[in-house]
Amino acid sequence: MSNGTVYRRETPSGASSWVAHVAWYEAGKRRQMKRTFRTKKDAQTSLVEFLAAHQTGRFVESSKLTVRNFADAWLDGLVNQGRKATTLNGYRRIIDSYVAPRLGDVALQDIKASDLDSLYAELLRGGGANGRRLSLTSVHHVHAALNKMLNDAERKGVVIRNVARLANAPSLTTARSKGLEMTVWTPEQLSQFLRSIVGNRNEALFRLLALTGMRRGEAIGLRWGDVDFRLGHVSIRQAVTVVDGEEVVAAPKTRRSRRTIDIDAETAALLEAHRQTQRDALARVDLTSAFDDRVFANDVGDPMRPDSVGQAFHRLVDKADVPVIRLHDLRHTHASHLLAAGINVKVVSERLGHASVSFTLDTYGHVMPGQQAEAAAAAAGLLVTK
Repeated sequence: MSNGTVYRRETPSGASSWVAHVAWYEAGKRRQMKRTFRTKKDAQTSLVEFLAAHQTGRFVESSKLTVRNFADAWLDGLVNQGRKATTLNGYRRIIDSYVAPRLGDVALQDIKASDLDSLYAELLRGGGANGRRLSLTSVHHVHAALNKMLNDAERKGVVIRNVARLANAPSLTTARSKGLEMTVWTPEQLSQFLRSIVGNRNEALFRLLALTGMRRGEAIGLRWGDVDFRLGHVSIRQAVTVVDGEEVVAAPKTRRSRRTIDIDAETAALLEAHRQTQRDALARVDLTSAFDDRVFANDVGDPMRPDSVGQAFHRLVDKADVPVIRLHDLRHTHASHLLAAGINVKVVSERLGHASVSFTLDTYGHVMPGQQAEAAAAAAGLLVTK
């Protein structure tokens, strides 16, 4: 059985604070815990949580463990769980760049939802490099990392509850709706680009990206064993990222990202020609044995790096007399063309490897304006008017 009270405390300098005091008996001995807060309301809220936690067996002993120290141990634990290097690198960058400088020395148990609200607001105002504002998407990722960390802290009995669930963080849907507007090529512009790169050593790579919606890392990680010329499809079984300057090859993060994509006959023929050209080139310099089955490699058979692919794309765009877009916008272009052509959104979602059809609709719904009118006409056509 536990009981508690809230009282005001003043220091000799005249500063005041509020204390939540909980007392209970354990093994015949009286135990107590005190926590200090800036406001009476915070102390009262905390006291209610303490007492409720006692009654439900979720009580957490007082600890001065800081956010920084817990985060270090938490990240080490994720390594032991076999988390992907890219995920760990992202979490570590978020903690080191945005969380630790502002909340690192605060006791983990003292963190409140209002502290996280203030953090997110500060980041949105100017928390990036050189005081630049962070985007809503970036702040959402900061929140996602904190939510994961505090959820694990709650599960391990380090904090009573995960206060990140109560914080006012931007949702990913909101962030995307207010983010940079995607730029896509029209079918005519894409055709012009593809005509302009005929004969280029990277023609097969950029045509494959443009006509499958594959991610850059998926294309770089593609092996000839993943290409089925007889059935006319490619299988996405691994993807390439770069962490701390080193290539990391791993299976795609989600089940839906591990997928099979049908390719058109012209793209398949181009890939076959690319394979022969690649083999001939390596044989001429006696590097056949160094080739590791990657579909896209450099002149000496080594895997292409993501940044070099982006640079090559931009050089070709500059020469093609088409609007400048990002390499990733080839993926958006493919999705937009399919949806505008009336392809079922579920098929589009599967080709792109999206987590859900709803995500595809949230991202690309604006490119299907005509379907609303078609739906209205179809519904009216079902009515019996006589």
